[in-house]
Amino acid sequence: MKKPMKRFLLLIAGVVMLGFVSSCKDKGPHNEDIVKFSAVINSTPTVPKATSSGQGTGIFEYNKNTMELKYNITYQNIIPTSVTINSANPAWEAGPILFELAANPAGNQVQGTKKLSTEQQTMLVIGLLYVNVPTKDNIYGEIRGQILADKFEE
Repeated sequence: MKKPMKRFLLLIAGVVMLGFVSSCKDKGPHNEDIVKFSAVINSTPTVPKATSSGQGTGIFEYNKNTMELKYNITYQNIIPTSVTINSANPAWEAGPILFELAANPAGNQVQGTKKLSTEQQTMLVIGLLYVNVPTKDNIYGEIRGQILADKFEE
């Protein structure tokens, strides 16, 4: 191939690449101040294994500026002794309690806000935190749910 033709094709390829790069929109949860997370809470992931008809959901919003995690956890068919957020690495293991959200909660809902440290923020983002709901019969947790980032939609 002759040099002028090569240069022309390189120029065209460069213009096309520039068009692709400039058309990309830098959108995603990394650019939002509030990042949303959720948890499906049931007995399937408990450690040690528990069998329960209890179930629940957790809705979380993390504010990157204030480092506050807002939570709304609901559950049913269970009488918890507490509701906690624990950490585990690897995520499917049992882990220590980071904070207790409610001791002897009344009703079927726990909500509030917790300030996170930088280390806890990292654990949240990479999926190492989980909601644990122990009962009198299952002191290590009757139902549990991993806190995972919601899918981002453009």
